[in-house]
Amino acid sequence: MSGRCLIADADPLVRATVRRLLEEQGWEVLEAWNSHAVHEHLRRAPLDVVLLDDRLPGIPVLELLPELREIYPLTSLIVLAENASIDRAVQLVKLGAEQFLPKPVELPVLSRMMECVHEARRTRSPPEELDPFLGTSPLIRQLEATAQRVRDSGRPILIQGETGTGKGVLACWLHCQGPRAHEPLIQLNCAGLSPQFLETELFGHGRGAFTSAVSRKQGLLERAHRGSVFLDEVGDMDPLVQPKLLKVLEERRFRRLGEVEERSVDIRLIAATHQDLIEQVRTRQFRGDLYFRISTLPLRIPALRERPEDIPLLAHASLEQLSRELGRPGLKLTPQAEAALRAYPWPGNLRELRNVLERAVLLSSRSTLRVEDLEFNGFAIARMLNDFPGETEGSPELNLTLREVERRHITRVLEAEGGHVGRAAQRLGIPRSSLYQRLKSLGLSSKV
Repeated sequence: MSGRCLIADADPLVRATVRRLLEEQGWEVLEAWNSHAVHEHLRRAPLDVVLLDDRLPGIPVLELLPELREIYPLTSLIVLAENASIDRAVQLVKLGAEQFLPKPVELPVLSRMMECVHEARRTRSPPEELDPFLGTSPLIRQLEATAQRVRDSGRPILIQGETGTGKGVLACWLHCQGPRAHEPLIQLNCAGLSPQFLETELFGHGRGAFTSAVSRKQGLLERAHRGSVFLDEVGDMDPLVQPKLLKVLEERRFRRLGEVEERSVDIRLIAATHQDLIEQVRTRQFRGDLYFRISTLPLRIPALRERPEDIPLLAHASLEQLSRELGRPGLKLTPQAEAALRAYPWPGNLRELRNVLERAVLLSSRSTLRVEDLEFNGFAIARMLNDFPGETEGSPELNLTLREVERRHITRVLEAEGGHVGRAAQRLGIPRSSLYQRLKSLGLSSKV
């Protein structure tokens, strides 16, 4: 057996015991004692498996799991938890854990689990992705036409769009459909990376470049030679690193951190951001010369609310994929559920759509998902429907759009609470800030 595994646990005895077991099985084992160290290891190089203590210091595991699952989708996440209840296990799996193991860890059980994970990874096919142009709306057809025209160009491409719109999916499509398809596609998310870490990830470093640089390291640019580099959230790139990236784009040369020798590289840059880079240029957070260099060929992915006619098709495609992944073939949506999906504004876009459907598939035992199975932003639509006598499946009142149902329900709750937004939010089961956003979106005043 072979693979790279990280054991993340604050207890050094647990780390040492698990390490000994896994190294005997042929795993390369790394250690981390807090959530920050987990991120650092994952950013340095890909990991096959992360064993994650439920009480790891730093970011709470309920926040860390979905974050890791989103950023590192190919890494298997196994949680070691002292609270071994069924409810806890279901919660962890829903948030992204692949397996759940109670503590104290039984080593034979862990050994068998790691064997199963290794075998599953060995036979696993690449993850399915939705077609980036799935839909019939004029906006998505225009995006596809533009992408087809620019895919063969060696010029930089800037993909703009809100969080969750599928910028990474489009970047992969551009690489795989372009002339560099048989060369590497190297991806890096620039969000939250320090200048030194971002620089060493991109350009590499020489031995002794900084305290922990005990050997030379090849950067992502070198690994992507003749291929493509996808820089996600490029708007978060530190201003100290921006001129060095500009030099690569203009001269195709760079230096590793701590070295004087210049190296040549041939890459195609695909960048993405949800931010307004023009505004960042105006406020001097982003270099104007770099912006104009990377935005030679701009592509904008429309938000889901801008193309509601595509939502049923996207929902059925996601549901079909989830049906296969979760062993629930043949799942469908009622017409009322489709209408609810279409009426919702989707602030989280495609990513939120999939999450809503996945939650419904996991929690419903029905083969046809209904309106009451859907939950948006933690708010069950059934709660609104229950406030309207007779508005059940099959009744004429369900001809109302979800927006109108939501509008009526919020208005009635505000009236019942005398216009007090805080109490109304508490009664609705959502944060006050979310209620203010919904009021603004629905054109309502808090004074009713």
